[in-house]
Parts: sequence; C-alpha cells; structure tokens
Amino acid sequence: MSSEVSTCCGCSYEDSFIADCCSVEMNADSDICPDCKEHTEATGYICNECGNWFENTEDITDWGRRMKENHYEEMADAKRKYGE
Repeated sequence: MSSEVSTCCGCSYEDSFIADCCSVEMNADSDICPDCKEHTEATGYICNECGNWFENTEDITDWGRRMKENHYEEMADAKRKYGE
C-alpha cells in the first residue's frame, strides 16, 4: 500500500479518466474525447472515497500526517460537542 493519500479524505486515489477539454469520462484506451471528438488527455487523480478530483501530486499528502490531522480534528470536535 502506498504511503501517500488524498488530502480530501486521507484515502487511496487513482489516475483520472476525466477529459481535460470538457470534463467527461474518457475510455482508458482512447485519447479522443467522447463529447467534442478532439484529441485530449486525462490528467490528475480521483479520490477513491469521495470522488474528489485533484490535479497534481502537491495535493497528495503523507498518510501519517493526514491521520494525525484527522485525530486532532476529532479531538476538537469532541471538545466542542462535550465541552471537554
């Protein structure tokens, strides 16, 4: 398992098949957009949890750092909810 995760959910991600030209899903074996019939690329990544699309690896974070952030968020939520 990779140690890198998406910043949105802290989950795994995969390569995107969303066309750069008009944001429709492309076939993995073609570089022709199904809508505009032009040559294009599908760049970026998609979070496997929420489906959020992100463009570059600067948006990918280390798993350990993301889990630490999640822990602090949960502690802050509990403090607000229960006044602890």
